[in-house]
Amino acid sequence: MIRNTFVLLPSVGAKKEKAIWESGVRTWDDFVSADRVCSMKPDAKSRGDSVLSQADELLSTGEFRALADMVPRGEHWRMFGDLRGKAKYLDIETDGLSRDALVTLVTVHSPKETVTLTEGIDLTPENLADALDGTELLVTFNGSCFDVPVLRNSFPEVDLDMPQYDLRFASRKVGYRGGLKPLEIDLGISREEDIDGMSGADAVRLWKQWSRHGDRDALDILTEYNRADTVNLERIADVIYGRLVREHAGFRW
Repeated sequence: MIRNTFVLLPSVGAKKEKAIWESGVRTWDDFVSADRVCSMKPDAKSRGDSVLSQADELLSTGEFRALADMVPRGEHWRMFGDLRGKAKYLDIETDGLSRDALVTLVTVHSPKETVTLTEGIDLTPENLADALDGTELLVTFNGSCFDVPVLRNSFPEVDLDMPQYDLRFASRKVGYRGGLKPLEIDLGISREEDIDGMSGADAVRLWKQWSRHGDRDALDILTEYNRADTVNLERIADVIYGRLVREHAGFRW
């Protein structure tokens, strides 16, 4: 999808991009090789050629962060097709909703492994950095508004500046509303019985049971809940990306 993206060009938004696609110019190569594109003046076409050639070089050489800087933040989902194998999925639990809340659990998931770090046990800047090592695209649900700002506040030394595919906002582009749990239900994703129906408020309660009373069962359930929040993002990301490509792009590739 990223090589079909033209919103990184000056003065090209969703409407103009769609017009470019419908004119038969669907890829960066199509654009650069065309004599003219839609109603673009020659100087605008020339600038577009330069921008897309730069973007193509960045993509080809794996400079994904530099490429992401050229793409509007809300369109970073378009990089998922190329970066799926280098993406990691993240979700956190806290003892409250403010940005200075205590981070209690962090799970980082990839197809190769799932790592959960717990406050007071193994949640350290070094371990979090290790878990995120190699991440080229971070997949979250509302992470751009909550998880990442909270982590930056608590662990300023950890690199969290990679592009982000935030499923809260990406799913809205294809008609979904509400939180992660209703989205899972809509997509037919089920949870184990002992965590089915749990909410963020339950997560705070379970943490208090563990931190104040040493209730290991409470910590185990909280860990299972946090891991489900994170692991399920992988399946959701695939589904939402497919629908975005088909529906948001306006035609089948």
